[in-house]
Amino acid sequence: MWQQQAFVLDSKFNAYRATNHPNFRTLYIRRRNQLLREKSKQDDIIPSSNIRRKYLKIRSAILQNKYNVHLDIQSNSAGSQSTSMMSLNMNKDASVEMDFFSRSYYDLTPIPTSQAQASRALVGNNTIEENYAFDSVHHIYDQHSDAVTVLKFANNDKSKLCCASNDGTLSICDVLMSPPSVLAILKYHTGPVTGCDWSASDELIASCSLDATICFWDAVRHCCLRCVNDPFFSSVLVCSFNPVNNNILITGNKAGFVCVLNVSTGMFPKGGKQKIGGQILSLAIDSSGQIIWTGNDKGEIVSLKFNSSDGSVLTKCHRIITTPKRGAITCLSWRSWISREARDPMLLANCSNNILCLYKVSESDDGLLQLKKKFLVPHMHSNHLLRSTFCPIMSFRQGACVVTSSEDSCVYFVDVERESNYAVNKLQGHACVTLGVTFNYDETMLATSDIQGIIIIWSRQPQKHNNSL
Repeated sequence: MWQQQAFVLDSKFNAYRATNHPNFRTLYIRRRNQLLREKSKQDDIIPSSNIRRKYLKIRSAILQNKYNVHLDIQSNSAGSQSTSMMSLNMNKDASVEMDFFSRSYYDLTPIPTSQAQASRALVGNNTIEENYAFDSVHHIYDQHSDAVTVLKFANNDKSKLCCASNDGTLSICDVLMSPPSVLAILKYHTGPVTGCDWSASDELIASCSLDATICFWDAVRHCCLRCVNDPFFSSVLVCSFNPVNNNILITGNKAGFVCVLNVSTGMFPKGGKQKIGGQILSLAIDSSGQIIWTGNDKGEIVSLKFNSSDGSVLTKCHRIITTPKRGAITCLSWRSWISREARDPMLLANCSNNILCLYKVSESDDGLLQLKKKFLVPHMHSNHLLRSTFCPIMSFRQGACVVTSSEDSCVYFVDVERESNYAVNKLQGHACVTLGVTFNYDETMLATSDIQGIIIIWSRQPQKHNNSL
């Protein structure tokens, strides 16, 4: 898809284009994307692959000469400094080189599914590829000077986006304003910001940092309300509000502790700390707020039970090892059910040896996990803290998709119900390792970020609807 390669090339140099006019840069890159998409639909004149390669080579030389910048996309992607907060010294498995699109890694029972006529009728009987055709660039942000590691849309506002960066700041953006704008840059942390989360009411934002602090921000007035030190003075790598009680924040640190923090008092209650081991890189909490799953850099997922009636006590329940090579668990995502034919609660785990693990959550109240499917996915994941997420309204569609970042600079849509040919869409707008991915709640916008601090807002193509229904 040479049009997407051309777009990657243009977006690579967009930061140097009209440096005093950011709105012009956005308009330029959006228009460029539109022209390339229109070109891809022309079937009458199809240039040969040699002409395409020459075009990309010549355009790259022209842009480098014009802006006096010598950048190599491939070398930047492969040789860029890792943004991970742990050391991943793993031997590269030769099996990773196999065709990701061709077969499952383990022959396990797939998620039960069937022909869902009612589900597909709700969205116009579109194919799953059409449902997830997020290839239109809505806006590009470049307000951060370092990697943007975490992105979070607000829970009840489809336009507000929070971005956490290694430059030590957070930003709040409104992606639906005309034009889209940065509402605020939040500065208080003295180290890279490693995580952020919105409260259920969207009034508060919590953030954590390598400087061993947790900050709470007024999301309306854009000011810091409180800053709390980690009880072990260790770098805090992840944080998440309890979905039932937003006065409780769950954190995980580099020392391997999961902690409960009372937001209103700024205190860590007695019994609210548990040693997991390793470095806590990811958290997921079920809708009841009572079951917490944590993932560390040793490839372990540990379930904990949270009992607020007993003084915010955390109790360890189960520990599982995801893969024999113990790839770091860089992201965990929980969903109560992922399709109308798969009503069981599911947990998705990103492992840093190119594997996605999908677990069924047991009916017991202790977070026990049963492996449902484990497969290699069509992206590279070995050295960075890559994120993934369930598509928010996929329960009304055929298939069950997740979107995941990648070290090959792409963003992949993966159907976890398929036994092969998992990838249903691939976005190639970034020119380096992609990190953060998030949807707004109605799935009209997708935000992605990379290690150079670029944030791309993607919008869905207009869908076809079957008027005969």
